[in-house]
Amino acid sequence: MNQDCNCSVTKVTDQLHEAGFSVVRSFDLLSARGNLRNCICQKVILLVYEQEGPPVTLIFDGNAISTSIFLENFQSHSTRSRVTNLLSQLSPVDQTLDNNQLNGSDEKSNPLMPPCE
Repeated sequence: MNQDCNCSVTKVTDQLHEAGFSVVRSFDLLSARGNLRNCICQKVILLVYEQEGPPVTLIFDGNAISTSIFLENFQSHSTRSRVTNLLSQLSPVDQTLDNNQLNGSDEKSNPLMPPCE
């Protein structure tokens, strides 16, 4: 996605909630570092749960300009298809890439990162 990482995480999380998934943020690099002013990179890991079964892992890797999203640990083709379909429906500035990689962003209070649209 051609968008700040924090904005991408928020956008994707909201979209997954609307589709009936449960989402848990299991890791956030900025939270772990505790120093938002000097960090221009971001990594967030979301665990995405359906009603049954193990979670799908979404890994967001980005900065203030763009974000890549990686889909991991999908146990069933239907879960992968549902999550991939939701991610592909992001706004026109978002781009779906090969190998389950998508670009995205998320909103967090960081002077180096613009506010979410």
